[in-house]
Amino acid sequence: MVTATFTGGIFMAAVQALAGQMKDTDCNNFVALLGLSVVFGGAPAAALQNIFAQQAASALTEEKSGLMTATVRALLRSTFLVWFVLAGLALIFLRPVSAALGVNNPAALRIMILCILPLIWGPVFKGLLQGEHRFAPLGWLLMLEGVIRLGTFILLVLILKGGAASGIWAVFTGQYVIMALGIGLTWKVWSAKTSIPFSWKEWLKRGAPLTMGFAAYVIMTRLDNVFVRSLFFAKAYQKEVKLYICAMLVGFAITQFIAPITTVMFPTIVRNLALSKKSDTLVTTLGVTGVFACLAAVGGTLFPKVPLVILHYNMEAAPLVPWFAWAVLPLTLAYVLIQNLLAQERYAAAPWLILVPVLYGLTLMAEAPELVRMPMFGAFERVILTLGLFCLLLFAVAAWFTWHKPSSPKPAPANI
Repeated sequence: MVTATFTGGIFMAAVQALAGQMKDTDCNNFVALLGLSVVFGGAPAAALQNIFAQQAASALTEEKSGLMTATVRALLRSTFLVWFVLAGLALIFLRPVSAALGVNNPAALRIMILCILPLIWGPVFKGLLQGEHRFAPLGWLLMLEGVIRLGTFILLVLILKGGAASGIWAVFTGQYVIMALGIGLTWKVWSAKTSIPFSWKEWLKRGAPLTMGFAAYVIMTRLDNVFVRSLFFAKAYQKEVKLYICAMLVGFAITQFIAPITTVMFPTIVRNLALSKKSDTLVTTLGVTGVFACLAAVGGTLFPKVPLVILHYNMEAAPLVPWFAWAVLPLTLAYVLIQNLLAQERYAAAPWLILVPVLYGLTLMAEAPELVRMPMFGAFERVILTLGLFCLLLFAVAAWFTWHKPSSPKPAPANI
C-alpha cells in the first residue's frame, strides 16, 4: 500500500506540477476546484471508505455479509439521488455558486460537479477491498487513477493547450474509470442475494461519528487553500497565491505519502477486535508514521528547494515550505490516532474532533481583516501558523481520547 500510494501520489503530484505551466488564473482555478471537491465530497468520501472497510473486515458471518450487501445498495441509491438533486441546483445557479466559491470559470465548475459522484462512490468500493484485505487490487486502483489523470492532463492541457476546464476533464476521466473498475472488483459483494433488511437508524449510529471523525482530518488539509483563494481573489494577487499553492502542495504531499500506513492499520484493528485478539498495531503505526513525518519535516527545512525543483514549482515558494512541513507533522500523527479510535468504535471522540476544524475556520475568519493589511508572505506565514496550531490541537484531542479511557461504571450494590 505504501508503494502503491507513493507511486500514485507521484503521478498526482506531477499533475499539480504541470498545472504550474498554465496561466496563473487557470492554475489557481484548477487547484481551487480540486480543494473544493475534497472539502465538499472528500470529507464524506473518506468516512465512507472507512465505514465499509470496518464493515467488510468484521463481516465474518453470513448475517453480517448480507447486511453489508444491503448497506452498499442502500448507500449507492441514496447518495446518487442526493448528488443528482444538489448537482441540478448547482447547475441552475452556476454563476452565483462560482462567485461564492471564488472560482471565475463556470465551465470548469460544471465539470467538477460531475466529479462529485465518483468521488463519493469510489471510496465505497475501495473500502470493501480494504476491509477484505485485498490490498493488491486496491493498490492498483490508486496507481491507475494517477496514471490516467496524468496522461489525460498531458493530452488536454499541454498538447491541446487547454485551460482549467481541460484539467478538470482529466480528473473526471480518472475518477470515472476507477469507479467503473471498483464496481467490477466488488461485484460479488454488492450484487449478492440477501433478505436482510437495512436500517438507516442503526447505520447512522456508526456512520455519523465516522463521518465527523474523518471529516475533521480532511477539512484540516484543505480549508486553508479555500480561505486564501477567497481572501486574495483579485487578479493582482494571483502570482502570490500560486506560490502559496506550490508550498501547500509540497507540505500536504507528506500526509499523502504517509497515509497508506494507516490504510493497512484500520482493517487490521477491526479484524482483531472481531476475533478478540490483542495487537500492538497502533504503537507500530504511530512510531513509523512519526519517524517518516519528522524526516520529511527536517528535509523540508534543510532543503526546501529540492521538492520544488522536482515538481518544477517556482523557487520563490521555498520560504513557505518549512512552515508547511512542520505545520502538518502533528496532523499525520493525529490521523493515525483518529483511525484507531474509530476502528475501535470509540465514537465519543467524534464531536470533539469535528469541533477543531470548526474553530479553525472561525479563527481564520476572525484573522481575515488583519491579514489583508499585512505583507503577502507575512499573511501566508500567519495562515500556516494557524494551521499548525490547530493541527496540534487535533492531535491533542485524539491523543486524549486514545489514552484516557473512560472508567467503567460502578456496579450497583447488591440487594440484601
